[in-house]
Amino acid sequence: MTDSLFYNPFLRIKEDTLKKLMGAGKPYVVIQRFQWPGQPSQKTFLLSAYADEQESNCHEKELAPKEGKAQNLLDPNQYQGVVKLLKNDSGISMFYNGTIDARHEKRLQKAYVKGVSAYIHYIRMKKEDHYDVRIFTEYGRLKAEITSGEQSHTALFYDMIK
Repeated sequence: MTDSLFYNPFLRIKEDTLKKLMGAGKPYVVIQRFQWPGQPSQKTFLLSAYADEQESNCHEKELAPKEGKAQNLLDPNQYQGVVKLLKNDSGISMFYNGTIDARHEKRLQKAYVKGVSAYIHYIRMKKEDHYDVRIFTEYGRLKAEITSGEQSHTALFYDMIK
């Protein structure tokens, strides 16, 4: 498999990851649907962790209906519910919404340059000098902002590369 087909910058979550998040003071999580090439659409999720319950509730409010939900890992029932999702026989893949640093952003740009170029052509964005692509996460959604001169366009990164 080539890097350009399936590169995913997010860490796969395991139970020990949950324990590390709790140990780091981030017991409030939001688990939401996540689309990525090579991953089954209804069985792939992204987990975002927060130290503050209000932050996780704010994130949850930005989600569409049935897109995801906030969980408190300090509540034993909610913790066990999340652990149950992580079991191999559940068929679910869950990834950690870590920061997309410069290294991962460059690798994403390189891996999916053809898809992003096709998307730019599809939206008919005029090239003034060159295109800049900034990749970032916002409320658990991986997005890309394309700029050229004064023009700017932001969309879900998955929509650009699918």
